[in-house]
Amino acid sequence: MRYDQITYYPPFERHSLLLQVTCGCSYNRCAFCNMYKNVEFEVLPLKEILQDLKDAAEYNPYTERVFLVGGEPLCLPFAQMKELLTQIRHYLPYCACVSMYASIKNLRDKSVEELRELHRLGLGFLYIGLESGSDRILQLMHKGHSCAEAVEQLKKLNEAQIPFNSILIYGLGGAGTAQENAVESARMLNQVRSANIIMMNLTVFPDTELETWCKEGTFHEASNRERIEELACLLENLKLTTPTGFSTSHITNPVMVSGTLPYDKEKMLDGVYAMLGTDRLNGIVAVCDVATQR
Repeated sequence: MRYDQITYYPPFERHSLLLQVTCGCSYNRCAFCNMYKNVEFEVLPLKEILQDLKDAAEYNPYTERVFLVGGEPLCLPFAQMKELLTQIRHYLPYCACVSMYASIKNLRDKSVEELRELHRLGLGFLYIGLESGSDRILQLMHKGHSCAEAVEQLKKLNEAQIPFNSILIYGLGGAGTAQENAVESARMLNQVRSANIIMMNLTVFPDTELETWCKEGTFHEASNRERIEELACLLENLKLTTPTGFSTSHITNPVMVSGTLPYDKEKMLDGVYAMLGTDRLNGIVAVCDVATQR
């Protein structure tokens, strides 16, 4: 792998073979993200990717899991992604799953039939940054998709039977938006089937538009208490019936909440309200009060 920038991958993929496919992010306009701000977007030539794959196969032909590195490897046209997955299967016959980051816009040009074919060839898992279900907050943060578009594309993955993690950011709307972000995000998630819901706590990173807003005083961060109240409100409004993991295990989180919905919902809510030092009823009222003080 010839990439000389920071390599990002989910903690779960720490034992996977990392295969570079893209550098940077073709969109690169989200107000809160600085991951690829100084990286020029590039899709590596397929010849280079396959050479890295051959080298890796010689080192460990028994690799069972591959993570495609880059902000959006799924931006590859269907034919190229199909060829890459075919070659992975050829050189790493024991590989049971190929995974990667993906965005809603990456899915727009893939049909359900094409996604099914990619799944058949080994595309086994996606990590998707949804961030929020509120159209207002998505627009504020320049996310580049609407809630309705997210639901439409995620339903395609459900139909193609490709599992994915839904990644959301609590506190993303700023102070006074806990209920809005929680209720709208839950409404979005209730319409699709996620393998896991991964919660990240909003962090203001340097060299982002969000940092500029904070310095100018046009964006006010939610307090730690309001963020925990937002988690409670989100959990209260999730009405999932199929087993779905829920976790705040990401390094950005100040609290740990984890379990499987719907089975562990009450246990997780009891834990969140215990952190707030309030009972369930008062906790819900507090969230509503904070949300209306805008």
